[in-house]
Amino acid sequence: MQEDSMMIAIPRDSEDFKDPEVLKNNLDANESTNVLSFELDQYERFEIKLTIDGRLYTIWLSLEPVEIPRFIRMDHQFSKKDVEVLQKVTLGLGVNMIYNGDSRICFYDQIRIINILVPDVVAVMDIPSEKLLSGKWLALAAQSKVMPAPRYLFTVQAVYGDETDEVWLHTHGLKRCGLYELEILDSNKDSYEAHYQVIETMAYIMIESEEGVNPGEPVFNAHLSNGDILVTTAVEWKEALHFYPDIKFGKNDDRDEYHSDDYYALMAYANYDDSEMKIYTKLQDYENDLTDNPVFLVSTSETERMSALARERISYLIFAFENLDCKCVAKIGLETDPEYREENEKEHIWFDVKGFKDGKIIGELTQEPYFVSGIKIGDVGTYSLSDVTDWLILTEETRITPDDVYLIAK
Repeated sequence: MQEDSMMIAIPRDSEDFKDPEVLKNNLDANESTNVLSFELDQYERFEIKLTIDGRLYTIWLSLEPVEIPRFIRMDHQFSKKDVEVLQKVTLGLGVNMIYNGDSRICFYDQIRIINILVPDVVAVMDIPSEKLLSGKWLALAAQSKVMPAPRYLFTVQAVYGDETDEVWLHTHGLKRCGLYELEILDSNKDSYEAHYQVIETMAYIMIESEEGVNPGEPVFNAHLSNGDILVTTAVEWKEALHFYPDIKFGKNDDRDEYHSDDYYALMAYANYDDSEMKIYTKLQDYENDLTDNPVFLVSTSETERMSALARERISYLIFAFENLDCKCVAKIGLETDPEYREENEKEHIWFDVKGFKDGKIIGELTQEPYFVSGIKIGDVGTYSLSDVTDWLILTEETRITPDDVYLIAK
């Protein structure tokens, strides 16, 4: 069952979002959008057919009360001033659409449409993922040529009690992508962070897959510290309950209609024969290896997306280095030695940033390379900005990634 993608744009102070003529004019004035129809439907919503960069959508606009529930996740940091605005706003603009095609592009287009309709929002409440997104983040993401990370499409929610270590992890938001939701039963407070990574990795694979990932299908998830691999699969939650007879959370009594429909528990296949016979293994059997620095799968497309965003926003790294009290580090892709080039064309290594000069970055190597000879920890070199594939700004209060530059944007 596919869920609509409903977002509520929460205005900072303007009343223009209540005027349909202003909204239509905002769409007409933007060169990316072409409005095909704009009319009131039977539910007193404005139904708009439009294209953005040639992609066709139908969206529905409505005035919605702004009530931020306790379970909404604050996915971004908000200033004291923004929090005060959020506490006063009572009405926002609902922007609803149904995703078709690549959900990553649909999400990107939806936040771009919101940014065009209401240029100055303090926040956006993303209903399917139960997240509150910063208006500053949204404005930067909408203007970027790089799509937001797939993790914005969903949230992994943790349910636990005070008298037990048990944690029930489950997602919200994947249904709007036309996918089933994921969960892990009988996690605990020592391993739930690793289990979170297992769910997130599986969700990314499902979102990125053109063919889809069917329940029961084996999916490579991570390299484990003991040299084995973790192969996960999705099992309908009612069937999975048979493996967890003593759990406290995630049982039938804990589930409303939403948490019952299209929810699948993650389990593992111990070997190839088990995957053929559909013999499932609990993730708890991998607990020691999952908490010992496993290497989770990151797709080529996601690596390229992260690298593109790091390069697009490198001016923020330069600004921080030159103006803020912070430490800056950058990951740089170095060409590997010829004997390794067939398998790894580049090795991506962290450097402490020492400066910028003539459009290049100066960095001190912080780790020994595996596939690049002639350099060692402590060596200082000058590299092209186009070779930067990631970076971090580290302050006393926080760490700022390329995705977090709204924190220092003016």
